[in-house]
Amino acid sequence: MSKFELSYLKGRKRSPISYWVHHGVGEDKIPYAECVEFSPPFPNKDPMRGYPYLVVKVVGFEFEFASSLELTHCIDVLGKRNMHTTNYLSEIRGTSYGPNNHWLSRLPSDLKSWKKREKIVAFLLKARSDIEKAKIVF
Repeated sequence: MSKFELSYLKGRKRSPISYWVHHGVGEDKIPYAECVEFSPPFPNKDPMRGYPYLVVKVVGFEFEFASSLELTHCIDVLGKRNMHTTNYLSEIRGTSYGPNNHWLSRLPSDLKSWKKREKIVAFLLKARSDIEKAKIVF
């Protein structure tokens, strides 16, 4: 069964995809984990609810997202019939934080077939559409 849940957290939580989308300002001088500014920025904290965090469960796997930009990135990567390699995706990030650390290399291999990715992408697109229809800024 596929489902998604957008929750709000007291503190900011980075997803496995965050590093690959949100570049730390000054990360050439300090570790990414210590960065407090990011480009592009993470979503702002909702003063009443907290920081948004999306969990999507599809084909028995949970995808986590700290921003809509991460969701879009995941859709773009998985939506290519001939998926880019983690080497290529790591080079785009411009870091030596190698391909084996890329979020895509942590995806179970049985989910990387085009047939499975089509199902995953279709549900991720539905989740994104539902969030946008609800006018949720994430």
